Amino acid sequence: EKYKELALSDRRKVVAIGEIGLDYYYKPKTTAKLQQFKEKQKQVFVKQLDLARELNLPLILHCRMAHDDVIEILKARGENRGVIHCFTGNLEQAKKYIEMGFSIGINGIIFKFNIDEVIKEIPLEKIVVETDCPYLTPAPEGEKRNEPVFIKHTIQKIAGLKGISFQEVADMTTKNAKRLFNI
Repeated sequence: EKYKELALSDRRKVVAIGEIGLDYYYKPKTTAKLQQFKEKQKQVFVKQLDLARELNLPLILHCRMAHDDVIEILKARGENRGVIHCFTGNLEQAKKYIEMGFSIGINGIIFKFNIDEVIKEIPLEKIVVETDCPYLTPAPEGEKRNEPVFIKHTIQKIAGLKGISFQEVADMTTKNAKRLFNI
């Protein structure tokens, strides 16, 4: 209810519900605790999805080592609007998200994880570029604190992988974000 109240307090500023999702990076030591850990996350995730649906807002989805479960939950609920933030999955998973209606969020992670095949194969119309500041600084900037201006490196890498211009990527991904977030 508190999050709902915050979202309703100024609808012009609230454009999505997120970052929500599942994160299985942490691994409890026993099978029972691992199952309990995952189930609790799923319960909270579903409540967050309910809030987004009630407010008619798109989703910004966090998924770390949990793509199959996120896909299963989204499909079962018929969710179809949002972005898979900081995508680190494989091509098959990306295609599943896109088939459901989601965009794929690409940021400085592309300099740390090899998702080149995903970027080459998915339509530019389904890519949103992200900064994820202050983390995930693109490699050309070294160990600096990430800043929004560094998004140029992510755009340039996408352009190179797709064999198109920097400006084409910048224009289309901006259009994609404006459409997704209704801004």
